[in-house]
Amino acid sequence: MLWGKKVLRITAAVAVAFAAAHTAESQKGQSTPQPLMVAATERAETGSTVVLGGSGTVPKSASLTGPSARGLGELVSITPVAASSPASGADHCSPRMELSAAPGAMILMSLSAPCNRNERIIVRHSGLSFTARTENSGGARVLIPAMKADAMVAVYLSDAHLVLGNVAVPDMASYTRYAVAWEWPAELELRATDGEKVLVGTVPTFADEPQRILSLGAADVQSPIRANVYSTRGSDLGTVDLTGEVRITPASCGRTLRLDTVFSAHGEVTVQEQDVAVPLCGTAGDILLLKNLGAAPKLATPK
Repeated sequence: MLWGKKVLRITAAVAVAFAAAHTAESQKGQSTPQPLMVAATERAETGSTVVLGGSGTVPKSASLTGPSARGLGELVSITPVAASSPASGADHCSPRMELSAAPGAMILMSLSAPCNRNERIIVRHSGLSFTARTENSGGARVLIPAMKADAMVAVYLSDAHLVLGNVAVPDMASYTRYAVAWEWPAELELRATDGEKVLVGTVPTFADEPQRILSLGAADVQSPIRANVYSTRGSDLGTVDLTGEVRITPASCGRTLRLDTVFSAHGEVTVQEQDVAVPLCGTAGDILLLKNLGAAPKLATPK
């Protein structure tokens, strides 16, 4: 009888070890970026830090759907960031993020990352991505146009950390927004023609009403990602004519550039990828006009 109990214990231990090994292998194989972000989203709380493995560097692109998203790494753990945690040992490097709703359906993101000073970071929200830079202290304050009323913001740091947070932006329901984002070497400017007025992008500032076109993204970092966001009150874009001007440069001529567009209305967000074929080199200095951006963009001849 005693021998029989020992056999049962050994058998149970082997079964548990086998199940654990099988689970680890299954998780190891699931390294595609999309499920990783979904898992992080489901488990994230405001101010949580998601630690990523893999390359250990911030991705060139924050897109989780495009080919440049490969190599983000596997999700290792989610570590809650406590506001009053002691600054001892490695804890002093723990990034912290605070999100608050600002006037005009904007989000104020305040980041504290003491061990990520003067570094390139990527800010991502509901398909909208752009680069920013931390200050000498490792801090950063960024205004983000909300694309959803229940907004999640993700910040990619260069040491394989991903900081997630949520914030409610109730007045987002009063706005419709259209955004276009691009990566270097693309150089683009979104323009809105409203009657006799032609509007171009400006840097976000605190105001009761957001600027009609916001210019986002630091250009003085490696592999910059930039974006322009058009905002208007109402349930649609109205009669405004949105166009994009792509500057043809020696770095972009003869290439196919990818643009990400984000449309937000009625609480729903639609994200699309657009490929733009730039004319061959020899036309540097010309402008490629993208027409009817509110729908599928149409190309015009360079001017």
